[in-house]
Amino acid sequence: MATVVEQPPWRRVVLSSVSLVAITIVASNVLRIASTLILTRVLSPADFGVAGLTGAILNILLMISDVGFAVYIVRHARGDDPRLLDVIWTVRLLRGAVLTVLMAACAGPLAGFLGKPELQLAIAVTAINFLLDGCASLSSFTAVRQERLAMLSVLDIASAVTQTVAGILLALLLRSYWAIIFAGLIGAALKAVLSYMMFPGAARRFAFDRQEAGDLWRFGRTIGGANTIHVLLGNVDKIVLSRIFPLSLFGLYSLASNLSGVASGFTTLYPSRVLLPAFARAHREEPDTLAHVYYGSRRSLTLLYMIAMGGFMAMAPAVVDLLYDPRYQAAATYLRLLAFAPAIAMNNYAAREVLIVVGRVSSLLYANLVRLGWLLGVGTAGFLAFGPIGLVAAVGAIEVPVQIYCWYELHRAGVFRWKQEALIVAALVVGMVLGVVGNRLYFMIVAG
Repeated sequence: MATVVEQPPWRRVVLSSVSLVAITIVASNVLRIASTLILTRVLSPADFGVAGLTGAILNILLMISDVGFAVYIVRHARGDDPRLLDVIWTVRLLRGAVLTVLMAACAGPLAGFLGKPELQLAIAVTAINFLLDGCASLSSFTAVRQERLAMLSVLDIASAVTQTVAGILLALLLRSYWAIIFAGLIGAALKAVLSYMMFPGAARRFAFDRQEAGDLWRFGRTIGGANTIHVLLGNVDKIVLSRIFPLSLFGLYSLASNLSGVASGFTTLYPSRVLLPAFARAHREEPDTLAHVYYGSRRSLTLLYMIAMGGFMAMAPAVVDLLYDPRYQAAATYLRLLAFAPAIAMNNYAAREVLIVVGRVSSLLYANLVRLGWLLGVGTAGFLAFGPIGLVAAVGAIEVPVQIYCWYELHRAGVFRWKQEALIVAALVVGMVLGVVGNRLYFMIVAG
């Protein structure tokens, strides 16, 4: 009779899904902060402005062409079928090739429209990221389906380390925004290669099936429409401000946006890698327990996250003063406003995953229509009344009306529990109060 060797408790904790995602996020954010600590002392705010603008264009095209590949594989009954995976991989590769050609061909007109014609070459070179992404395997998606996140975390960290080191070395050599652009390409290339080397059975072959492709499109067109609105909303501030601000000032805004992205990484990875498969399993096996799983599986982590984000927002001036030299101090105002969105988004993205599981995929589209209405109404009013800072404030608060909409949809799905939601909001307020105190203490110590 075979003997089952039980793992020690510390190993079970470290290798749990939540821990693996947390390790990935912490490692990525440490690398991001370490990178900006060095790069802000080597490069100028204008260099960050170029990198932020090309990155925004890349993200817009990537998201509006995403038909939910990851979600489709995770929830599909045959999500492990090699034939199905071959078809999806082929479609995804073709998408990457088309986007590369499209963005490169439109680099000139895009640069002219943004009033920065000198960036044509930078936009064209950045387009290569699409092809590198399309060449990668589907292991990032299948690993989530199988709830095998250890190697996926190693993959993310390895590519992040490579990109960080390459960026620093290239910045010391080139002293321009090309260091950030080339480092991004190097990181994407390594991630594509490792996605095959690190995962058994990750190799795919060209295949096309009209029925399978049609099913993918029918599933993903709603997600694609939702993503289109979402990414346009998430980047409209960058597009508008890039036309208004000189590159140096836009670089400060991009840096603040990047720093607020420290939290955004957790709001996307944790719901999609940990919560989605857990919700899907509960819905398949014990649907009556879904509300309990929805709140219970994430309660402690969500409350800690909200307290931390409240403190982060309130301490934005101290954070910028601690990390960067005086040239970047003005980024603190932008950071304080922008960090509010990923704080609220944590709860909204968890709601998104459970609503997908119960079949309310259209809620993704409606949530983004809510965002659109907010930005058109409040964003426009804020810009007219207060200038660019009014638009930034509206962008920072964009998840608030979506939170209200998500509560409505959760109630319709029988999942909403108002006491649990009130507890989450209270945790954010507590974090803000603690952050105000911490910010004052920091500057008292610095001044003293």
